[in-house]
Amino acid sequence: MKILPAGVEVEADKGELLSNILSRTVSFPLPCGGAGYCGGCAVRVLEGKVTPPTREERLTGVIERGMRLACRTKVMGSVVVEVPRIAPVATVSGMMPRFELSPLIRKSGLGDMALPRSLPQPSFSFKGIAFRSGGGEIGLAVDLGTTNISGSLLDLRNGRPLIEGFVRNPQVSRGADVITRMEKALEGEREALRNMAIQGIEDLSSKLCKAVDVREEDVSIVSVVGNSVMHALLLGLPVDSLSAAPFEPPLKMWVSGPADEAGFERLSESWLLVPPPLAGFVGSDALSDLVVAEMLELERPYLLIDLGTNTEVMLVTDDVLATSAPAGSAFESNVPSGVGGVRGTINRVRITEEGIEVEVEGRPVGLSGSGLISAVAEMLRWDLLSENGRMSRELEGKLRLVDSPRIEVTQRDVREVQKAVAAVYSAWRILMRRKGLSHEDLKGVYLAGTFGSHVDPSDAIEIGLIPPVDPETVVSLGNTALSGAKLLILSEDAFTKFNELYSMVTYVDLARDPEFSEAFIEGTYLRGPPPDPSSGNL
Repeated sequence: MKILPAGVEVEADKGELLSNILSRTVSFPLPCGGAGYCGGCAVRVLEGKVTPPTREERLTGVIERGMRLACRTKVMGSVVVEVPRIAPVATVSGMMPRFELSPLIRKSGLGDMALPRSLPQPSFSFKGIAFRSGGGEIGLAVDLGTTNISGSLLDLRNGRPLIEGFVRNPQVSRGADVITRMEKALEGEREALRNMAIQGIEDLSSKLCKAVDVREEDVSIVSVVGNSVMHALLLGLPVDSLSAAPFEPPLKMWVSGPADEAGFERLSESWLLVPPPLAGFVGSDALSDLVVAEMLELERPYLLIDLGTNTEVMLVTDDVLATSAPAGSAFESNVPSGVGGVRGTINRVRITEEGIEVEVEGRPVGLSGSGLISAVAEMLRWDLLSENGRMSRELEGKLRLVDSPRIEVTQRDVREVQKAVAAVYSAWRILMRRKGLSHEDLKGVYLAGTFGSHVDPSDAIEIGLIPPVDPETVVSLGNTALSGAKLLILSEDAFTKFNELYSMVTYVDLARDPEFSEAFIEGTYLRGPPPDPSSGNL
């Protein structure tokens, strides 16, 4: 294989990924770790035979540009590859659909109505409302996650991200999951949790601005999406309605206005824009996922699953059914060896005749959620685990992956996985039953979220986490919650799409569904139950 413009010639095995060859030969980045959603590893294949384009390549638009994703393209003979001289910025982002640049804020004009507090010299306007800002044409899109706060600093003049990154959500000191944080809010810590959310967003802003030599005062608009609990805590709203049936968000409307009025200090020059949550525990992050999926023009019907500490599941047909399931913490924080979002996590496990192989960058420190799923799937494949979740006697209650430090999967860990799988399983199964759909009817299963993007589809199918579809139809979209937050700033069409899709969604309360108990019990059987021929479903 010849690599241009470096002029390097290397030997490669037939069927080897371009990304693997390039990574060991030249300085070649894989911003999303080879998950296939960021487009940061696009190269040109000038000569030779490679594998056909994948669904990810079509969705990211690289094919239209005459390029290929190195992480999805395998060499099938002698090839010549050109590596563009670009500096990818994607680190926590997801797929971005094509859009027409039309930022939601612009330089104020004579026809704009100025806010009294912003006089005498309003400089920007949002939908005709002018406000005073010392900022420049810089935007900040934020995904306020339960564990991490991800963000993208945007140049509003050309729509390009300047840099992307994340910080830990300071609220983790008050609990790893939304239920614990709601309890803290109800016990009188609501204001403290609000301040932590604002601090986290502003810490992220400072980190990103410093990295590209931009003043925080230059940020003139901030969009924030998140789950329903994060939405309420950011705005300092009571969470009583989310803590008891029928579990309604305290506010289901757009929030927009000067950021200083919402409590921001370092971003006080900005305009704040927060979309509404959909319902229950399906927040504006799920709405953001949906906007991106629809702007990608995915063929219906399809399942969209945002795997995370709080997992949202949406079935898109002629309308949209949506629900949520608490699952993410069971894959990581409730597991002794579980860690997430750090270098050294084991992301994949494979059992061979020679022993156990782990996929990890650097020195192993623990198991990621995808690594735990992979380990459980492998135990099933090798008959080291029964479908009811019982480890074989030869394992003596644990599967040792790494000796130093000791990283293992225990019987207790498997039980945690069973509960998490059952929650997600019951969500998509009930939605599909309501529409009378079989897994064979689905045109695709799309996984969103940083966690979901690193799950091997074959592993997820093996344990019943997603329907038993052809693994080729399972596509990782990356952090589309952040992608949607970016689109919200950059495109008036996306803003319109947010409103259109909001009215299309029907929320399904799993706890009140008569089939929930049955579906949950089914889901605890790894691989799921055999199809019921009499039902005509699944």
